Amino acid sequence: MQALVTGAAKRIGRAIALELKHRGARVAMHYRNTPPQDAEIVVQGDQALEPERIVREAIEKLGGLDLLVCNAAEFEKAPAAELSPERFEAMLAANLTGPFRLMQAAYPHLKAAHGSIVTLLDVCGTSQVWKGYAHYAASKAGLAALTRLLALEWAPEVRVNGVAPGAIDTGDERLLKRIPLGRIGTAQDVARAVVFLAEQPFITGQILTVDGGRTVNP
Repeated sequence: MQALVTGAAKRIGRAIALELKHRGARVAMHYRNTPPQDAEIVVQGDQALEPERIVREAIEKLGGLDLLVCNAAEFEKAPAAELSPERFEAMLAANLTGPFRLMQAAYPHLKAAHGSIVTLLDVCGTSQVWKGYAHYAASKAGLAALTRLLALEWAPEVRVNGVAPGAIDTGDERLLKRIPLGRIGTAQDVARAVVFLAEQPFITGQILTVDGGRTVNP
């Protein structure tokens, strides 16, 4: 398998790239500002500004493409009443338009390879919304809708699925009482879910929530 993972310099993106490499994949690790450590194949760029070049360079270095993992994203808190048009549009560019254009650029190559896409979503924007995150929730909800729509449009050659993490690698112990499995999630939990979806040939159009059961606990 030959994979491109965006936002792979740290946290969840890095865990996904390392898990794929552990399973024998060749991985191009994308970053915007800080390069990933100990990476064999790297691609630098801003997905909101140059998605086509990012995909093209990754394919040149990998020799092909079987999997695109859209992980790179922005995250910030801002009250909805105070959100400027510029901040709202910047969030959509980073978390929705950029990934969509990456998927468009990768589509012909993934179609030829009968490959797949996994988008990184969030429980905020899929099963929940949080006060103060209007632009973030909108971007992730939009990406979730695109995930399902592209699964429909691009079948049967390309599968498209999403993973929606809950609380991951946070020190907020107050969340524990709302998590039925009794622990905070790890980046490795998310990485395993991504790899699972990448390897299943009869799953498409699905969003897998990885939150220890938090969203079923009112």
